[in-house]
Order: sequence, then C-alpha cells, then structure tokens
Amino acid sequence: MKIKNWNKFQHFKDRKPLWIKLYRDLLNDMSWHKLDGDTSKTLIGLWLLASEDKSGELPPIDIIAFRLRIAEDKLEQQLTKLDDFLEQIDINLISPGYTPDALEKRRDREETEKNTVDKKASTHAINFSKFWSLYPKKTGKQKCLSLWTKKKPPIEIVLKAVAWQQRSDQWKKGFIPNPSTWLNEGRWEDEPLEATGGHKDTYSIKVPSGEKIIDWRSSEEGTSAKGKELNIFPNPGEGFKEFRKRVLQGELNG
Repeated sequence: MKIKNWNKFQHFKDRKPLWIKLYRDLLNDMSWHKLDGDTSKTLIGLWLLASEDKSGELPPIDIIAFRLRIAEDKLEQQLTKLDDFLEQIDINLISPGYTPDALEKRRDREETEKNTVDKKASTHAINFSKFWSLYPKKTGKQKCLSLWTKKKPPIEIVLKAVAWQQRSDQWKKGFIPNPSTWLNEGRWEDEPLEATGGHKDTYSIKVPSGEKIIDWRSSEEGTSAKGKELNIFPNPGEGFKEFRKRVLQGELNG
C-alpha cells in the first residue's frame, strides 16, 4: 500500500523530510470533503508516515495502527474510504524496513546498546567507589570522579598501587598526595619501592615551612633530585609524568 501521486507531496527526493507539502487545491477536492473528520485525520497521518519512505510506501496495518494510535479494525474501515488517495497493493509486498522481524531486530539492537551503556556506566561508578574507599585521603571527590572518567585507569592496577603505596614510608609519615593529584599524575603507574634497587629514595627537600623528608616519587622536587643523582634531566616541553617515567627507568637500569 502506498500514497497515490506521492511526488506531489514530496520536495526532497533523496532524503527523509521532516515535513510534507499540502496544496491549496485540496480545498476544492470533493473526495477530501467527503471524508469524515477521523478519516481525514488518518489520511494526513498516512501522508506523514509515507514521508519516511522515498517512494511513499506505507508500513503494515499493525504498524500504522500503532503509529497513529488507532485500533486496527477501525483503521481498516477508514482505509476502505481512501481509495482515491491510496494505491492498494499486496500487503505482503511491504518494504523490508517495515517488516515485523526487522522492527523486532531493531528494538533488540537498541535495547542491547542501552544495556551495554548502562553496564559500562555502572561498572565505572563501582570501580571509582572501590578506589575512593581504599584511598586514605578524602578530598575533592567530584574532581576525582571527573579525572577518573577522563583517565579511565585500570581498576586492578589502581588498587594494587594504592595498597603498596600505603605501606611506603612516605605515606606512613603522612605525606599522602591529594587523590586528584594522584589520579592526574597517573600514580598507579609508579613502581613499588622494592623494585628500585639500592639507590636512596628519600631526600631532604626545602619547602616554605622548613625541611621534611619526602620519598622522591611523591613530588616534582623529589623526582628532580633523583634525576640529578642519575644525571637525568627534563627534556624541553616534557611533562612531569613522562619525566618521572624516565627517572624510574634510569633507576632500574642502575
């Protein structure tokens, strides 16, 4: 089933329009004026549905009834009054895009995609909660959540890193980075202390409040001091994270 003289209603030929054309000569169309109110309303709905197909094809009766919110038996009665506006064809020769199987597959695909998105969002929230519960310093939670979303760190590695860093002398002495700093600098990639060989890993760093001992991995000052010891210096434009990786590798290489 399709609309008669469909090209008359179409302006765009190669894409689905958001609208259809109605001409003023409809006011002088006797067939139009003979239609009752409900049937003329249904005809306009059929024109709009046909705009979803380049050739003016209409979907099956049950789909039309659903889209126009009309009972199927009532729709079938109205269609008998629309011979002047419709080309009645074999109902089995419907466009494949409107077949019930195709619609069902599309619904299944959309549902699967939605479930996948929901599952990823749920897993993301759960993983962040695990990190937040384990990390000993609770500051700037919303900023941390934004960084977690941006960085997408591997949760297993994160939890292992926090666990061994909690046992480090630096953290035991209370020198614990803010969680936002820890995430922003990718500190889950730090090497455990026992993997660094025999080089010294603490320095007396001068800060505005005086001197304090900080594990060199905890700050740019400490990393810089370790780099000087190993004769490793920042390259122009190099970020702290990349520089620290090179210092760590230099220490491992002896």
